[in-house]
Amino acid sequence: MTQATATDTRGAIISAAFACFRNVGLHKTTIVDIARAADVSRSTFYEYFRDKETIVEACAEAASQRFYRKLAKAIDRDGGSTLEDKLVRAAVFVTQARQVVEPEAYFDQQEVNLMLTKNAATLLAECSEFFAPYVAAARVTGEVRSALDISAATEWFARMLFSLFTTPSPYIDMRDEDAVADFVQPYVVRGFTEDRATRARRGDAAG
Repeated sequence: MTQATATDTRGAIISAAFACFRNVGLHKTTIVDIARAADVSRSTFYEYFRDKETIVEACAEAASQRFYRKLAKAIDRDGGSTLEDKLVRAAVFVTQARQVVEPEAYFDQQEVNLMLTKNAATLLAECSEFFAPYVAAARVTGEVRSALDISAATEWFARMLFSLFTTPSPYIDMRDEDAVADFVQPYVVRGFTEDRATRARRGDAAG
């Protein structure tokens, strides 16, 4: 079997698993269901995935990659905007993503919470690494302070996004993009810039 064929087969099984989760639900789907939907034998399934847990993890990874591709497109849609604009769009995208996914039959709140807890450190690292180039670019242009710890800054923002995705707000209509943007914008990069005291000292020095 060539590498391309193996990749195609693995991709077909993952696609079939997504279809089964959507149509039957995560817990009710069996390996037999997935193999049948992918038009492969059970033995072929086991050549690529050890058990149901591993196919779920593979689906989660595929979904994550697709999510970040869409997130990048949403962030960069207006070209050369500020870091603040990009991070606000990211927050809106993440909040709206939950509204899209939640009605799906395969969305199991308990399972999602378990995966977010079990894989929290990895997911947080992936999210932080995704935003690092954006913050690094803003540091070069002077939009954020030159001594900013990029790892700490992006981890803080990633933690905020996780909260927007997992925790409904008692005060904000999370279905309203403008409301989410208004909630995030005043704070999103304030901690990444110089504080007032530092700016005041620089002003006094310049004067």
